[in-house]
Amino acid sequence: MVTPCPRAVVFDFGGVLITTIANQIATIADDLDVTPATLHEILLGPRESTPDHPWHLAERGGLPIEEIQSRLAPWARNRGVELRGDEIDRLLAPGGYEIVHAMAERIATLRDDGLATGLLTNTFAEFRPIMERDVDFALFDAVVESFAVGARKPEVAIYEATAEALGVAHSDIVYLDDFDQNLEPARALGWTTIHVTDPTAALRELDEVLSTP
Repeated sequence: MVTPCPRAVVFDFGGVLITTIANQIATIADDLDVTPATLHEILLGPRESTPDHPWHLAERGGLPIEEIQSRLAPWARNRGVELRGDEIDRLLAPGGYEIVHAMAERIATLRDDGLATGLLTNTFAEFRPIMERDVDFALFDAVVESFAVGARKPEVAIYEATAEALGVAHSDIVYLDDFDQNLEPARALGWTTIHVTDPTAALRELDEVLSTP
């Protein structure tokens, strides 16, 4: 479904404004002799939101990030994996990603064209200063972070909070995210969605959406 007259464009952070952490996961998985998909589920939790996975808890603001690693053992055991104990530190280590400058530059032009802009991200309170260092939050009319609202994608509440913060209807929003499971509830609410697998292609798709009469 393509909205004929978007009023707001919302961006995810990881995998959209910065490069994905998939490379770090692949490297760690190789060291543990497991598949990246298996390790992704162990460290970051399953596709659906769960009340008790430590990464999900931390993203809702209910757990400090330094406690994530110590609570991963049951999830690893269920997949027959023995962790070494430094996986979260390696995953979050500085220098593991790059800023996607083309995306950040596009946000500024959107505002020049009279569109509202938003940031919608699953993240930790401890990561906020790093995010603000890498991307100018003044570019956004609304910043919605999972730890601040106590809900994480793909939970419906965080999408509703975003539309409210922007002051627009759900059908007025175009949303870019690299995780397809985070796009599904947005589409169900009426958002136009763009799955970001390549930044250049995603920006081209965004231009097509915005130019639709």
